[in-house]
Amino acid sequence: MITTRRALMHPTSYWRQHLAAGLTVLLAIMLGLQVRPAFAADDPPGRVGRITDHQGQAWLWDPDGGEWLALQRNRPITAGDRISVEGSGRVELHVGSTAVRLDGGSEIEVKRLDDERIELQLHSGSAALRVRSPEVAREVSLDTVEGRFAPRRAGHYRIDRRDDASFATAWSGEIRFEAADSAISVTAGRRAEFWQEGAQRTTHYSWVEPDRDAFSDWVASADREDDRSASARYVSPEMTGWEDLDRNGRWDNHPEYGALWVPTVVAADWAPYRYGHWAWVRPWGWTWIDDAPWGFAPFHYGRWVSYGGRWGWAPGRWVARPVYAPALVAWVGGPAVSIGVTVGGPSVVGWVPLAPRDVFRPSYPVSSVYLRGINAGHRQWHGPVTPRVPTGPVMYTNQGVPGAVTVVPANVLAARRPVAPAVAQVDSHVRNNLVGRPWQRQAAPPAPTRVIAVPGGAVPAARPGAQTGSPTSNAAPRAIDPGRERQRVPQRPDLPAQPPAQAALPTARPVPPPTAAMPASPQPAARDARDGRERRGDDPDNLRRDLGTRPVPPSRPGPTKAEP
Repeated sequence: MITTRRALMHPTSYWRQHLAAGLTVLLAIMLGLQVRPAFAADDPPGRVGRITDHQGQAWLWDPDGGEWLALQRNRPITAGDRISVEGSGRVELHVGSTAVRLDGGSEIEVKRLDDERIELQLHSGSAALRVRSPEVAREVSLDTVEGRFAPRRAGHYRIDRRDDASFATAWSGEIRFEAADSAISVTAGRRAEFWQEGAQRTTHYSWVEPDRDAFSDWVASADREDDRSASARYVSPEMTGWEDLDRNGRWDNHPEYGALWVPTVVAADWAPYRYGHWAWVRPWGWTWIDDAPWGFAPFHYGRWVSYGGRWGWAPGRWVARPVYAPALVAWVGGPAVSIGVTVGGPSVVGWVPLAPRDVFRPSYPVSSVYLRGINAGHRQWHGPVTPRVPTGPVMYTNQGVPGAVTVVPANVLAARRPVAPAVAQVDSHVRNNLVGRPWQRQAAPPAPTRVIAVPGGAVPAARPGAQTGSPTSNAAPRAIDPGRERQRVPQRPDLPAQPPAQAALPTARPVPPPTAAMPASPQPAARDARDGRERRGDDPDNLRRDLGTRPVPPSRPGPTKAEP
C-alpha cells in the first residue's frame, strides 16, 4: 500500500518533501559546524603530548620565561613548544596513541596540537612517527623546509632533514609529500629524497636506499614495548600516557568504581600529587609534573581512590577521546588571602586529589561542553555540573584519607621545587587544620610573577654573548657530493607515480622496523631533446592537485641553549 501511494503522489509534492528533508539535514550540519569552532577557539585543547623518555641532554623552549629548560619526563607538550636534542641524546614523546621519536641533533617544533590537528615542523635531524589509528593518521602532518609529509593511513614513518634535503621513509603504511608545486606518495618499504633548486625553488626527488642505523634499531625496540601494553581494555589508547600503565602496575576491580589501577612500587608516605613538582603551562595554568615513569595518565585523567589500604587510580568509564586536565585536584584557599592559609607562620598552599564523586572545575575559563567532557568518565556519580566554582564550605572525599592532603610553603610552586621535601617545612598544626575542616573555597594559586622575555612566542633567542645558531647544527654544512647530484632525478610539477609495489616485509630480522626489500633503483628517465629535461609517463593517480596558495613552511634560525 505504501508503494502504491508513493507511485500515485504528484511529482511536485514528492520532490518538495524530499527537498524540505534535505534542507533540514543541511541546516543541522551547518549549525553543528558553526558551533564546534566556537568551542575550539574558547576552550583549551583536550589533547596534549607528553615527554615519555629521553636519553642524554635535551631542551625545551619556555616562551614565558624566554629561556631553554632542561627537558623533563612527563612534561606536557602543546602548541608552541620547541624541543632540541643534543648530538648524543634521544627523545620520545607521545600524543595519545601516536609516538614521535627524535634522534640526536634534532630539533622539532609543535605548530598545532589540539582536538583536530597534530602539526609538527622538523627543523633538523631525524624524527620517527608511529601512527596507530587510521582516524588520527588523517590529522597528523610534519613539515620541513621542502614541504609537508602527511600519513595516508596508520603506519610507521621516518623523516630526516639533512643539509639541503628532506628524506621520507615508510617502514609501513603510506605517507604523502606535498610542496607548493608537487606531490608524491611514498609507500611501505620505500625511501625518497626531496630537494629544491633554482630561483623558483622547483621541487625534485629521487628514490634512495632506506637507512638501517642505530636510530632505526632504537625506534623498533621502543615500538615493540608499546605493542605489549594491555591497558587498552580499560582506557582509550588516545589517553596520553596509557602505554606505561602495564609496565608499572596491576589492574584490580573496585566494587563501586570499576577498573582500578594500582602502582607496583611507591614510597611509604606516597600520596597522589606529592612526588613531583608544579609548573605553569599555558593555557591551563598550574600543571603537575610527576617524577614516576608512569606518572602522566593517572594525574591528568581519572580520579584517585583509597581502597584496601592503598591508593588506586580509577579511570572511569571508557571514553574514546578523553580530555586532558593539568591536575585533578582541589586547592585549599583561605578567606583572607588569595592562595594560602596563614596560621602563625608563612603562607602555605594545599591540595587534595579528587575522587570519582568529586567534580573537577577548572580554574581557567571553560564552556559547559568542555566541563562535561573533562568529567565524562565519572559523570554517573555527579549531579548537575556547572562551571561555577563553589564558594561555600566544601568537603572533598579524600580529605578524610590519612596523608591525602599535601601542604607546602606557597613559594614552592613558583620556584618549581620538588614537593615531597617541602612537606616537612609546614607545621603539623597548620596541616591538621586544613585536613580536619571543610575548605572555604576551591582557589588555584595565581600565575607566577615573571618577566616575559620574548612576548608572543617569538623564535627562541640566544643568550647574551652566546654564539648565534642552533647548538645542534653549529657545524658548517657538509659539501654535497657532485656524484650524488648527478644521480638525482629532476621532477616536474606533475610528479609521476613511484615504481611498482614492493615485496612483502621481511620478518627474519627482529630489531629494525619492518621494511620491504628495496628493488633496484629505477632507470634514469629518457631525456627530452627539445628542452633537455628528464621526463616520465604521467600517472593520473599521482598527479598534483590544486593546493591553493599554501606556502612551503620557511626555515627558522636555530636557538642556542642557556642553562636553566
